[in-house]
Amino acid sequence: MKNLLRSFSFFVLTIQKQGNIFAITFGNAKSVDIYATTQQGEIKIDAKAGRTKSNFPISKSSVDEKTYYIFVYLQSKNKIYANISPEYFIATGHEILKNNLIVTWRTRQGIRYSNLNTNEYKGNWDKIPSP
Repeated sequence: MKNLLRSFSFFVLTIQKQGNIFAITFGNAKSVDIYATTQQGEIKIDAKAGRTKSNFPISKSSVDEKTYYIFVYLQSKNKIYANISPEYFIATGHEILKNNLIVTWRTRQGIRYSNLNTNEYKGNWDKIPSP
C-alpha cells in the first residue's frame, strides 16, 4: 500500500496544471504531501486515497484551513484493470471545516465519499491556484 500511495502522489503531480513547481514530502511524520509554487505563493496539498466508496480517514484536528486536499477514489482492482480512471475530489481545508464534512464513527473521523461526490468537489481542479 505504501508504494501505491507514493505512486499516487507522483500521479497527482502529473495531472496538475503545467508550470507549477512541486516538491513531494516522504515519511510518516509529514504534515503535507506536496508543496507547490503558484501565483499566490507556496501552497500545501494533502492527498488522501482509497479504494472503496465509504470514507476517507481524516480528523478535524489535522485539517489546516489553508491546505488544499485531494481525495482520490482509486476504484476497485477490477475497474483499475479495466482502465477505469480514478475519481478526484478537491476541497480546501476551509471548505472542509465550514461545511462540516468530517463525521465521527465510534473512535474515528473521516469524510464520506457521498459528501464529496458533488460538482463542488468532484474534478474541481480550478480550486488549485494557477502557476
